Amino acid sequence: IVLIDRVIHKEAEGLSTREALLEAGSTRLRPILMTAIATIGALIPLALGFEGGSQVISKGLGVTVIGGLISSTLLTLLIVPIVYEVLAKFRRKKPGMKEE
Repeated sequence: IVLIDRVIHKEAEGLSTREALLEAGSTRLRPILMTAIATIGALIPLALGFEGGSQVISKGLGVTVIGGLISSTLLTLLIVPIVYEVLAKFRRKKPGMKEE
């Protein structure tokens, strides 16, 4: 959400869609990666079963959350900008559409 909001603001400043995506991606890359890496680092002991108690649930939960964080981070950094650019091209080509 924050990445796309940044793209929209950059487009409003006059940048093309691709330039806005590159600018927003470069400024949001560090916060997105830092958040994901810190959370994954905190969950590694849980995923490896270093915590006491029922290790089956802990390991499964840790692995699942780490997998979700990795996939959502890749989705945010790669797939979302690609889809946004494709939809922006489609929006520009569609006749009769008014720009907001």
